[in-house]
Amino acid sequence: MKSIIALALLAGAAPALAQTAPSAPPLAARVSSATYVAMAASSDTYEVQSSKLALQHASNPDVRNFAQMMVTDHANTSASVMAAAKQASIGNPGGPNQKHTAMLKDLREAGHAKMERLYVDQQVMAHEEALALHQAFAAQGDNPGLKAAAAAAIPIVQRHLEEIRRIQTAMGGPLKR
Repeated sequence: MKSIIALALLAGAAPALAQTAPSAPPLAARVSSATYVAMAASSDTYEVQSSKLALQHASNPDVRNFAQMMVTDHANTSASVMAAAKQASIGNPGGPNQKHTAMLKDLREAGHAKMERLYVDQQVMAHEEALALHQAFAAQGDNPGLKAAAAAAIPIVQRHLEEIRRIQTAMGGPLKR
């Protein structure tokens, strides 16, 4: 009898489980210009600082070339976003957020052999997140100058993501944890 009741309850729950979650509200309702600036600045700061670590420790020439490109390109994208933020009267957001700080800590504590692979995996994830941030804000942001800075960052971040995925694949895929 208990199994019949359990089956009946599960059968009634099946349509509810099959429903999709409601879509997220538009970015403009969730992320203000100040939040976008803080998130973009944290991302750029992480990518520059982690890349400087990679330049100190990595031996793979592809990883070293990528790291050098990050230092140069993200200094430029950060300058563009900060200039637009200044025009919008948004103050300096500071350094990396807690997540990026923890990622930097993990890189510093990784052994030499693991650090290079961890750096690559972190860069894939960081660039996926940065691309989504810039794309969403460029499409739905609440400040024209910042929307333009976000739009200008998109092709740069896309190129980085393609390159770091290529490097990750050449290294045998993501690090097995």
